[in-house]
Amino acid sequence: MSKEEIIKASFCGSIDNFSLDVKFSMPLEGITALFGPSGCGKTTILRCLAGLHNLPGYLSIGDEVWQNEKRFIKTHERSVGYIFQEESLFSHLSVRKNLDYGACRAKTHHLKETFHFDDVVEILSIKHLLDRSTVSLSGGERQRIAIGRAILAQPKFLLMDEPLSALDQKSKKGIFFCFKKLQEEFKLPILYVSHDIDEIIKLADNMIALDNGKKIAEGSTADVLAQLNLNASLDARIISHDFDKKITWVELEGHTLSIPLQGNTIGTLLKINFQSY
Repeated sequence: MSKEEIIKASFCGSIDNFSLDVKFSMPLEGITALFGPSGCGKTTILRCLAGLHNLPGYLSIGDEVWQNEKRFIKTHERSVGYIFQEESLFSHLSVRKNLDYGACRAKTHHLKETFHFDDVVEILSIKHLLDRSTVSLSGGERQRIAIGRAILAQPKFLLMDEPLSALDQKSKKGIFFCFKKLQEEFKLPILYVSHDIDEIIKLADNMIALDNGKKIAEGSTADVLAQLNLNASLDARIISHDFDKKITWVELEGHTLSIPLQGNTIGTLLKINFQSY
């Protein structure tokens, strides 16, 4: 992968009593998870990438250098979308006007319109919400509006700080589907903070693991899980059996997998251990 196809970052310094010393890279497409326990530095890294913290270090987005020993692009000049755990919509504006705010920000900074209003609205399935007040929306709907507003600001990449932690399971599934469509249509890189392994397995192609302000592993999600000896189980539904080959076919997060023959009936939900298959 050439330097034009990756984001490269390194930060080393202290904020209050916390010390950060990390160096990592991520592809300029797909979802990369930033994983670790509370207090390990995940949010600090996002804030460094957004320019909200100015720690000594380096940051390049493709062939654009945003930070080095001589250069520091200010926060308002960085083409980054930041999605927080608690979305920060403007309660006095309609959904449409919240989305327009992101588009206006892009025009102010003379950014090329790569992501168009109608396309974003369709992918996020929010057309029916455009004329509503944000106050009346569910948590999942509000988070989709926040994502849409961030994308319409025409970012180079998105930063997401545990955006699903406050949502119920039904809302999470809706957001998962939106993420998949965003990746298929826009190829927009996302750095996704979470401490939920099951969530990361469902969403992330790559993973960076942290502990106490330092990187402890980096690579594909499967490789990092194996390195750290982490485990997770997901629900899979039995869709068929092949008794001759002694295998059972299951559907897992939109994928079809084969596992050793099971004695359960078609339609049964099974817990599948991620590292086993």
